[in-house]
Amino acid sequence: MHSRTSLRVTGAVAAAAFGLGLAACGDGTNDTAGGAGDNEVAALTPQEAVAAAFQGLSDDSYKMESTMTLNGTEFVAMTTTVDGENAQASGDVFMSAMAEASGEELDPSMAGLFADMHMETVVIGDTAYLQITGGMFDGMADEYGADAWFTVDITEGDMGEVYSQLGGMDLASQTETMLASLENVEETGPNTYTGTLAADSEALAAFTEGMAAEDTAALESIEVTVVLDDEGLLKSTAMTLPETDGMTMEMTSEVVEIGGSYDIAAPDSDNLVPFEEFMGSGF
Repeated sequence: MHSRTSLRVTGAVAAAAFGLGLAACGDGTNDTAGGAGDNEVAALTPQEAVAAAFQGLSDDSYKMESTMTLNGTEFVAMTTTVDGENAQASGDVFMSAMAEASGEELDPSMAGLFADMHMETVVIGDTAYLQITGGMFDGMADEYGADAWFTVDITEGDMGEVYSQLGGMDLASQTETMLASLENVEETGPNTYTGTLAADSEALAAFTEGMAAEDTAALESIEVTVVLDDEGLLKSTAMTLPETDGMTMEMTSEVVEIGGSYDIAAPDSDNLVPFEEFMGSGF
């Protein structure tokens, strides 16, 4: 496989992290009580309606289904539940989709990088618990045990950033960051809004870090479609990244339930490993 494509594996996982972050919602600390009704939405500007949709949803628990595709092939499938400051996500990253999308022959020495992975993430307040199995992370079972969970204080800058690069992120803030970064928001249909994300926006920082200048330039003016329900609450988001190295990535997230009881709790495991220990192990 072409070396330039190979170097994009890390960027793709970071993009997965960003996309999965679209499935998350607020921490319950906002000034909007519930969603805006039809009359209230009509009185808001498009930018305000999108912001209110996020704020209202964060007042309640909910479940969201998220997917990412590469050239039409499923790359990520994840289910996220959110309840106040707590969130839980379970999903799969089909790294084999990248090999398929590239259209290039896979170097046998890189087979481990392109093997499929499974991720489990639990966020309880300021602490995230992360477990990744399969693919390049299979060796962690030998080092730490099959039941190991890595813990991260997501309020700490450097570790929070590393955590996001490896497939999970601050589930309480990423959606808010994305919606707040939208520019030129317009109502394009019933309960439907579109806006654009600039390549230098905070919302795309995890994806663009380390990218070549020409690739970053290709990300200018990414269109995001936001759909609200009849109560003015966030229903879905969708975006398509420009083609890079022959690959086009699409991300969609849809709220499938509001007000459920999810009983989100920290993993019942004694094998908790600080993420710093993993980073310092040279794994």
